[in-house]
Amino acid sequence: MIVYFSGTGNSRFVAKRIAELTQDELCDASVYTREGKGAEFTRPGRYVFVSPVYVSAPPRVFQDFIRKSRFPNNVRAYFIMTCAGGMGGSPEYCRRLASEKGFAYLGTAQVCMPQNYLAFFKTHTPEENREKVREALPLIEGIADYILNGRELPDPGMKVWEYLSTEMIIGMYYKDFMRDKAFRTTEACIGCGRCAAVCPLGNVRLEDGHPVWGGRCTHCMACINLCPKNAIEYGRMSVGKPRYKGPDKF
Repeated sequence: MIVYFSGTGNSRFVAKRIAELTQDELCDASVYTREGKGAEFTRPGRYVFVSPVYVSAPPRVFQDFIRKSRFPNNVRAYFIMTCAGGMGGSPEYCRRLASEKGFAYLGTAQVCMPQNYLAFFKTHTPEENREKVREALPLIEGIADYILNGRELPDPGMKVWEYLSTEMIIGMYYKDFMRDKAFRTTEACIGCGRCAAVCPLGNVRLEDGHPVWGGRCTHCMACINLCPKNAIEYGRMSVGKPRYKGPDKF
């Protein structure tokens, strides 16, 4: 079973590729995170959890989903993190989560994908993004081979300071930076509702034909990147930056 959480599509792309190679079923966690609840899993065996990296860790909403979900006994768990640079302290968070759920932990791997966090970082051209996705494909295939053969993923060599530094800043970041008040629409908005449809937390709704954010944002950047008219901005931080429409477009 491949269980994934995705905003703009990087983690969904990786999850689908691994599912194709391993002949596993797919589960989109956003079906459940929209309602803040867990799932009831009954299929025994291996589970592969795929998500982006938020502040050098798996998204809290995805961790909470796994905690709320029920699993069969003797789960063998792999974790795959998508990121633009590095996954930071994610392996330790994944290891602890697996221990908490009683899973046999078989490692954490990272797959570098295009940058989508245009609220605070530079995004790139479609050509640069296509090249990054192409570079990721052999790595995804290699990870799938480990999974197919039941082998533990290679130790990423995470440094202790990576986990400790994440612990120091993650609470502050979620509290003070991961907010949705800066999102706004421009006159280009046509009220199509795409932003509400793609939000994995159900945090966006339309009022009088325009999106309104509800204060439960996890900064996945799906609404702003996937708007068909590029009509959403994050304050002035996103102005002029290329939107990332996701790897499925390549």
